[in-house]
Amino acid sequence: MKLTDNPEVIMSLKRPPYKILLILGFIASVGDKIIVVCTEHNYKWRVYASRNKADNLFGIRKCNLQHTCGEDNLSGRGHPRADSAWVAYLMKDKLREEPSYRPCAMVKDVHRDFGIDLEYHKAWKGKELAMHDLHGSDKGCYDKLRGYCRAVRETNPGSVADCEIDIVTNKFKWLFLCFNACVVGFATGCKPMIFLDGTHIKNKYKGSILLAVAKDASDNLFTLAYAVVDAENDSNWKWFCFHLRGVLVLQHIMVFENFTFFSDRHPSIIKVVKLLFSRSHHAYCLRHLVDNFVEQVLRSYPIHNKKHWSSVFKKAAYAPSQQEFTRHINNILESMPRASTFITSFDPQSWANVLFPGRRWDHVRVQIMNMMHKRREITSVMVQELSPKKEKALASTYIESRNLSINRSCGWKFEVVDGDKSFVVDLNEWTCSCRSWQINMLPCKHACAAIKSKSMSLYAFCDRYFHIEMYPQAYKGMINPITTFDMYETNNDEGSVINAPDIRSQPGRRRTKRIPSQVETRVSKCGRCHKSGHNRRSCKEAIE
Repeated sequence: MKLTDNPEVIMSLKRPPYKILLILGFIASVGDKIIVVCTEHNYKWRVYASRNKADNLFGIRKCNLQHTCGEDNLSGRGHPRADSAWVAYLMKDKLREEPSYRPCAMVKDVHRDFGIDLEYHKAWKGKELAMHDLHGSDKGCYDKLRGYCRAVRETNPGSVADCEIDIVTNKFKWLFLCFNACVVGFATGCKPMIFLDGTHIKNKYKGSILLAVAKDASDNLFTLAYAVVDAENDSNWKWFCFHLRGVLVLQHIMVFENFTFFSDRHPSIIKVVKLLFSRSHHAYCLRHLVDNFVEQVLRSYPIHNKKHWSSVFKKAAYAPSQQEFTRHINNILESMPRASTFITSFDPQSWANVLFPGRRWDHVRVQIMNMMHKRREITSVMVQELSPKKEKALASTYIESRNLSINRSCGWKFEVVDGDKSFVVDLNEWTCSCRSWQINMLPCKHACAAIKSKSMSLYAFCDRYFHIEMYPQAYKGMINPITTFDMYETNNDEGSVINAPDIRSQPGRRRTKRIPSQVETRVSKCGRCHKSGHNRRSCKEAIE
């Protein structure tokens, strides 16, 4: 029998012999010879193979297949050598490229590649060992944060990198990062609105990441600053926004009355925006608001169609005129009187387009660096007048305007007839009585008809943040790379060692299913037939 007659053995000889190593024990390769022996002592199991000079193929010359080591373990689909150390050795290269590689995926891959039923705790421990070999211990990395912040400030002048610790316990407390390139890009190429949000950290130390992002001319998210804190609370949001305000003031771009903040209506964010950005406008995220509407109102009316009434609530939020807003709200109140308390308590001026006083425009390090580089290359080949999304929206609006009738009132004012309704357009003030132009900052179909009647360019009446020259301005700054990880070591003159925060675990039974994000579609399944699209009550499957 030739060793190369087995395709699995041929594959193992072309790359590190994981499969032979796992099944047989220990491999010693010397030139044109391969000797496989059991790693346990006092066992005679042995396979000897060498290369045949005539056909250049390996063949087994001698073998003793009597092998009783680990018979109890080998009787199942596991293996005594498939421990966490082997998993770490096997998965280290993949974890270097994909740190988010999960233990459950390791279990599946090991079963597919080797036919081994690997226990989950071994996969989890193996990942821990591999990540420790690649990046060091989690506990020790906290002491490198001061060095990392120093490196950021040295390689990216003007950037703000601040790490603070508890003066009593020397434990990590806060980390704030804002690159100068992001601040310059926000000041020159982004709309004056900032989205504030937080997300949970899932490691053993827990904590939260607080984010401040903006939107560029093409409505892409643009990272402005972020921080690592222990939790989302009043003190941490105040600390984060205080640093954010300092960055904006330092760059001479903080004009408080011209900014609009968006949030998920977190109580701490509401307080801190009123305190530190008192002259700015604060708008609420509609997606979170609709979820609250479903939870707090529609649950009291189980027979109501949740999708229908959620859409009615959205129409009220997007309504461009007071009449439309009132009509949709009255619709809701007539059917659900209890919604009155919800609507008034959630401050309609912060989520309804028609009542909002400000402008809405219709609405970690290496990753930021790659994002800016990619979008900088995209902007170099753009030839449109507006950003791609707004160019497409304006073209669609212009097509709709071609069938409208126009009556000039005087000077720059026009009466535009749309079906059985008429609208007043003032080109001098950039307004339309439908209010769509004022809300979206892009000419509506009535404005397009009036503009074209004077043979003027539609682009001249678009908000400056939509023009293509603003898009590259946001990404003209560059985030400089930082050298090797060893330079983050703490200097002797920087004080005591930064200790890791306390390990925190959530009370109760560990969650086994991930909570879906806001952008994911929640698909419910029937408890009887396990099919999606209906529930157990409406299931039509016959009961066996």
